[in-house]
Amino acid sequence: MKQVNVFIGIALAGVLSVPAFGQPATGKDSPNTEKGVQTTVSQEWFKMGDLRLLNNDWGSKSLNCTTPYRVFIENDGSFGWEFTRGKCGGGNAAPDYPEIEFGIHPFGTAKDLVTSPDFSSTALLPIQIKDVTSMSVKIDQLNVQLQNAESWNSNFEMWVTDQHPVTGSHSCPVAEIMVFWGWQNGRWACDQDGALQAGTDTYSYCHDTEGWGCGWRYTQFRVNGGPKTGYNGTLDVKAILDWMVNQKGFSRDLWVSRLEIGTEIGDNTSGKVTIRNLTFEVNGTSKSPEFFDPSAIHEHSPVPLASKPGLALIPAGTTVEFVNLQGVRQRLSTGSGPKTASELGRRLTRGVYLMYRLDRNGGRAKHQAVVVPVL
Repeated sequence: MKQVNVFIGIALAGVLSVPAFGQPATGKDSPNTEKGVQTTVSQEWFKMGDLRLLNNDWGSKSLNCTTPYRVFIENDGSFGWEFTRGKCGGGNAAPDYPEIEFGIHPFGTAKDLVTSPDFSSTALLPIQIKDVTSMSVKIDQLNVQLQNAESWNSNFEMWVTDQHPVTGSHSCPVAEIMVFWGWQNGRWACDQDGALQAGTDTYSYCHDTEGWGCGWRYTQFRVNGGPKTGYNGTLDVKAILDWMVNQKGFSRDLWVSRLEIGTEIGDNTSGKVTIRNLTFEVNGTSKSPEFFDPSAIHEHSPVPLASKPGLALIPAGTTVEFVNLQGVRQRLSTGSGPKTASELGRRLTRGVYLMYRLDRNGGRAKHQAVVVPVL
């Protein structure tokens, strides 16, 4: 398994259209992450098709507490996170939330609350409640293994806004709706009455509180027969939306911003979460994790270069970036005359590098890379 902070990968010789193998994605058009990667970097994320796997340690950061998290994708395509949170001082109040997210954050212009990108992971969200004909998430073998279990839960989470989550001028969501499958013994007792059938299971209406966070409404359901340390089944999200409309007066003009599957981790809690697979469905269209396949790489040469990468002639005045297999980056310039990749590589220590041409803004030009051995 590869530890990922920045670009790490092996490619074929020649000029390639090279996705960021195992690199936490950074933009709308970033390629999918390959299998067999991990990261321990705060709030980095992996792109898995329309899903994001996010190392979300917002609670620890808000408490100035360092909590080691490892977010990973296994070689078989399963994924999850590992955690060891000590006594940060937040208890249940400021949990971390490593998660799978589907959609976009609901915080609009309140950038201090944002822990993930300002663009949706999927074209299926955001969507107004009135336009939802079906919405669900299928969970295939979510398992929670705990060494210490003072403060935790496993859950589905949904965010709702009163303006379009991308174009609106709002700075606070309208509502946060959570569905718990697992939680620690003695957790906050339910203070509401009501029941909901939503897919595979029935749920108890547990909490409903105004003024949460920056002012949103917090609603919580808990699975009947819980708590569980694992979950396998389908949650009917539309049934939850219909319940909120019919029982709690939600407007159908509200927007569903994001769906999430994760675990809230509080103080003195350590363990590991694995998920075999997830499928989010909206209006009959389903999205499951997708991964980059290195075997699918083929040679592609939009810019004519020598067939041997070390002999690629780079024009005068060009800046390039070399990245070694540990992810260390170094930028070099050809200067006043053209140079080959091998000539530039003489300034580097021995190893194998990916070399990128950079555009005028210092960005990698169309993700084109050359593999350069430095002997």
